[in-house]
Amino acid sequence: MKLAISTLGCPDWDFMRILKEYSALGADIEVRGIDGEMEADRIDRFTPARERETKALLEQYGLKIVGFGTSCKFHDPAALEENIACAKRAIDVCARMGIPSIRVFGNDIPDKSRMAETAHTVCTGLKAVCAHGEQQGVGVNLEIHGDFNSTQALRLVVDEMADTPAFGILWDIEHSDKTCGDDFMPFYKVIRPYVRHVHVKDYIRKPGGAFELCLMGKGDIPVKAILAQLQRDGYDGYYSFEWEKKWVPQLAEPEVAFPAFIDYMKAL
Repeated sequence: MKLAISTLGCPDWDFMRILKEYSALGADIEVRGIDGEMEADRIDRFTPARERETKALLEQYGLKIVGFGTSCKFHDPAALEENIACAKRAIDVCARMGIPSIRVFGNDIPDKSRMAETAHTVCTGLKAVCAHGEQQGVGVNLEIHGDFNSTQALRLVVDEMADTPAFGILWDIEHSDKTCGDDFMPFYKVIRPYVRHVHVKDYIRKPGGAFELCLMGKGDIPVKAILAQLQRDGYDGYYSFEWEKKWVPQLAEPEVAFPAFIDYMKAL
């Protein structure tokens, strides 16, 4: 089982501390910000001037960067070209740094009666970015997130993207839980052929549809059943812990949450 941790969970750690802590934990790196910078082409450690040094440090600590999380989202026609350009810039950086994939979003469906139209807009953006990714040898993974977390919405996307080699799905099990709960199999069957990366996390379901993020194994997401199904189906990608500390500062510190994730996964 290949384990990674997103840097979203340690926003106050600099790059050297990330290397030391992740190496000690035995987890590879999913980048969602380094040294306070979120955009791939603005991260100092990824500049051409520091590329060789960064790669040497990763090798020294026995670590890989397994993916880069962009903020690019493709639901809004007015912002589509801007987000395509942003994703392409991230792909160029990843190709140079040897990072195998980027994460993007579909994100919102403002008018549910026009879901098919919005899904087509998302696929227009995805196809443009995937074409660039295929040229550069970088995959493009659509995260299960926002309104693109239902069987209906995802089926529209995967049907249109089915013959796009660079396209994949990043299955964030928190976001799918919000629509399918314990009965995740119908949802999973739609995305199964395309799952390239998995975000692992847990939360407590609250009345009225609210939720509270918690340490692994302390919540209500059927994590063990989901991971067992993935293993049975031969999934060989990363299980990456996305502890949303940057967005939710009151969450437990990474010194607590990260080892709890590693212990939980190793006990499965």
